[in-house]
Amino acid sequence: MQCRSVLTRVDALRTGELQADERGAVSEHLRTCPTCEASVSDCDDLARSIKSLAAVPPRSCKEAIGDSYEQVDDVWVAFSDRGIRMIHRGSFEEFHAAYTARCGCTLKAGTLPDALRKQVHAALHGEGVEKPRVDWTDELSDLERDVLGTLTRIPRGEVRTYEWVARQVGRPKAVRAVGSVCAKNTVPFVVPCHRVVPSTGGVGQYAFGSALKREMLRREGVDVDALENLGRKGVRFIGSRTTKIVCFPTCRDARRIREENRVPFRAADEALEKGFRPCRRCQPFAIAS
Repeated sequence: MQCRSVLTRVDALRTGELQADERGAVSEHLRTCPTCEASVSDCDDLARSIKSLAAVPPRSCKEAIGDSYEQVDDVWVAFSDRGIRMIHRGSFEEFHAAYTARCGCTLKAGTLPDALRKQVHAALHGEGVEKPRVDWTDELSDLERDVLGTLTRIPRGEVRTYEWVARQVGRPKAVRAVGSVCAKNTVPFVVPCHRVVPSTGGVGQYAFGSALKREMLRREGVDVDALENLGRKGVRFIGSRTTKIVCFPTCRDARRIREENRVPFRAADEALEKGFRPCRRCQPFAIAS
């Protein structure tokens, strides 16, 4: 199927109205065409934007006001009875405007439940959160839900690349779309988009500035200076001369490799050609099974 034919069917695919035979052909094309894959993400964004123009009623007609909020350390937290809805670092006015634009309702001052407060505090102080209690009541696309869920599985003190996330969610060509989802993450810190970095090296951009991203990674135990130094050298993976296993540099297994046994690699093909196999834990260039 050609790109033009696919693009005329994108919205029908998104809403589930596409016939089964066409759905298969479109899905197959999207797996190999990054441009059309990005168009699906753009279509999702447009649908949400249009939806946000209308007033969104609260979950119950008895609720005159929407969710609650409280400040924790230096961030504002919006929450419902189901979990954290939004985390924002900045002025209250910016926070309230962002929440209203996305959720379509107002906020009232409240007391954050202890369980949620502990998660926010742990995330901000580098302790990490294993199972974030997040209320994603808002409609999310399949890609958004898959990407955000994948972020929660990146271990504390480690980083992964946007390319890696795209492979893990089964859309290896959708690197740009993955970056867009990370940039729009409404519950940062708790859902750790700061643990995703460019394949080319460095820590990359962050909604609250790259300086805070570096600080968050340091709090979690990442040697940011060493990571950036490897990036400048073009080193993407580290292998063990003794085990013949190759990892991401921040993988806990890679950090245990003795200096004299460390083998740097610029690309996956280079490692494979020399007889190394990918770490099962960090899966540096393998799709999750």
